[in-house]
Amino acid sequence: MTAHNPVVRDFIIPLDRYPHLLETQTLHDAFETLTDFSCGANDRLRYSTIFITDHEQQLVGKLTLQDMLMALDDRFSEAKKAGKFEGKGDEYPNLTILWEDSFFTECAKKKDVFLKNVMRPVTRLVKADDSLVKTIAIMLYGNIEVLPVLDGDSIIGVIRLEELFRAVCSACKI
Repeated sequence: MTAHNPVVRDFIIPLDRYPHLLETQTLHDAFETLTDFSCGANDRLRYSTIFITDHEQQLVGKLTLQDMLMALDDRFSEAKKAGKFEGKGDEYPNLTILWEDSFFTECAKKKDVFLKNVMRPVTRLVKADDSLVKTIAIMLYGNIEVLPVLDGDSIIGVIRLEELFRAVCSACKI
């Protein structure tokens, strides 16, 4: 008799307990949603990624904290695309002092941008019955910390590296 090997389904965070929004919602909604999922004395964020669905609850994209911050000011995105900071190399972050005054004024203007205009595609996902080892490999190889979990064609939740880590600790008796 062989032991039951755990599968992703056993460790998911159900979609109704994980931040997700419609593609027609706004950047303001995304910031508000992530801050609503906070906990602890310092009101720390519990999650760093929001999954985006269409009206049929089909997964269409995702937004990370980095994506959301870059969406507030086009200069961040332009610098990242260039691979360098306007030819200034590592000195460039120090030059952002020139943005200080305009950033906080301009970022408020971005609050009504639709998520479909700033989200990134989801390139990897796992199925509810995939093994934990396969899921760990996908996450480690792709440097991914959270993956959507599908059952058939529908997203039912997410699996994070944290849940996999705990499952490994328990299974390996570490």
